[in-house]
Amino acid sequence: MRHSVKNDLLIGFIVSALLSLFVNFSMLMRKYDVINIQRNPALPEPPVFLNDYLFYFPLVWFFLFAFLLFIVNMQMYKLGDKIFRQREYKVALFAGGGSVIVGLGLLAVFPMVQKAVFEVAEVSAVHETVIVESRPDKIIPGYGRPISKATKNMEMRPDRPDANILLSRSIAFHPQMTEHLFVLITVLLSVLLIRLISGKQQMMLEYEKLKTEQLQTSYNALMGQINPHFFFNSLNGLNSLIRNGEKEHTLTYLDELSNVFRYILQSNKKEMVALAEELQFVKAYTYLLGVRYEGKLFFSIQAEPRLLLWSLPILSVLPLIENAVKHNVISKQYPLQIDIYTTKENTLVVSNKVHPKVEEGHSSGIGLKNLWGRYRLLTGKDINISNRKEYFKVSLPLSDLSV
Repeated sequence: MRHSVKNDLLIGFIVSALLSLFVNFSMLMRKYDVINIQRNPALPEPPVFLNDYLFYFPLVWFFLFAFLLFIVNMQMYKLGDKIFRQREYKVALFAGGGSVIVGLGLLAVFPMVQKAVFEVAEVSAVHETVIVESRPDKIIPGYGRPISKATKNMEMRPDRPDANILLSRSIAFHPQMTEHLFVLITVLLSVLLIRLISGKQQMMLEYEKLKTEQLQTSYNALMGQINPHFFFNSLNGLNSLIRNGEKEHTLTYLDELSNVFRYILQSNKKEMVALAEELQFVKAYTYLLGVRYEGKLFFSIQAEPRLLLWSLPILSVLPLIENAVKHNVISKQYPLQIDIYTTKENTLVVSNKVHPKVEEGHSSGIGLKNLWGRYRLLTGKDINISNRKEYFKVSLPLSDLSV
């Protein structure tokens, strides 16, 4: 919160300074001309007297005017959020109306402040007036005869109309209501723009937080679906190998089982993995299933080399294999063939023949829903499910991203 307030104040400071310079641009250019004339008296342009008080007053005034309006408008938005409970159009009207009232109040005070400053400026100008030297033979329209050299301690008197005009015109140069309205509108629009940008950033942060929570929920659901079946079936397969005394197969089974465990444990730290890494896990996992369903379950894995570095969400293939094993008959009479391959459309396809179990009821499809949700959140793409009488096929789009 402190960091946000500090940033808002910094933005307000910068916007106020720029506005002050912008509305006083003509005065700054006059000051620049005066400096040039003082350095080069031969210039034909008429000298313009500008007292230091009169020069700095509009700069400081408009900076303070804009900065105070900026702070007031920001605070009015915060107060409006509490009163109207995030109803944006009411909050905007409330903040804008309050800021306009404050701006009009400052505008009403402006003549009194200006008068006080001009009185100080007049006293200073009477005691120390510098008039730039110009051509003595040139009559300056609107300013009377030019003074041939710089004069100090000059008083305003009837017999010196040229000096009186210079002093009166310098005092008459002051910002008008148009500049105040311009600053007021610019500040209101600036704060509204900042609020819209901040709101968009807040929505993005909330979306990322929601995305992370949904991914974690999907991951937990996936683990809850896999772990009970996986541990039970893995122990059964290992028990069968030990009972049969197949020492070499037992050691290989343990190696592949450890690879599967390692990959699953690392899955909560990764979101996307290379296709080559996912397929390596699939080979280890299918070996375990092959031991369990010896002579009844077969796998075919083919992938184009160019797609091995493409990526997909981690553990995308596992629920599809589990889904095929769970819902289909696996026997000597009806062996199950699962094909995993890539296509020219840069997708990974998991396909199997359909031999539904007789006692199988209506499937809830939770595994596929979780996979679809994870895939959509991580890649922005949808998986394609084709459920026909003979084949069940799921296509997973691959992403050309470095992992």
